[in-house]
Amino acid sequence: MERKEYEYTFKVASLQPFFDYCQKNGFTFVNKFKQIRTIYRNENKTMARITMNTNDTGTTKELDFKEDNWVAGAVVKELRESLPLKYESDDGVLSILEFLNYKKDNTMERTRYIYEKQDVKFEFDEYQQPKQSYIVAVEGVKDLVDKIYDEVKDLSPKHRSHN
Repeated sequence: MERKEYEYTFKVASLQPFFDYCQKNGFTFVNKFKQIRTIYRNENKTMARITMNTNDTGTTKELDFKEDNWVAGAVVKELRESLPLKYESDDGVLSILEFLNYKKDNTMERTRYIYEKQDVKFEFDEYQQPKQSYIVAVEGVKDLVDKIYDEVKDLSPKHRSHN
């Protein structure tokens, strides 16, 4: 089963205009959680992501894989990705990544806010590490995502691609 993600991702000066857009346009708040994500890369143009999600209900750990061949400077991308696998044993996951020749690249800390409406999802990321920044991603069905991106792309004065 192949999964593809179609999304726009861009850096902004503030998340507030996007929160306001979601509220005014019938998007439902789904979740807010703290994430610590470590990226591992492989020569085969894929990345493995170990993510620890923490919210009011507890902490989960996930491993997933994603294509790592997007073009620098691109705002829109369509990449294959796996479903996330929840796990308990760090040693087991790290052993698998080592066996598959993945090398640790970087670690980031952020707070993620998720809003959804029909076949569109917004992810708003407030990065604490490696540096303070704000990222907006809108993903889902291509036609709907393209339309919504056109509506929101100028809500923040600092809008550029995020890679």
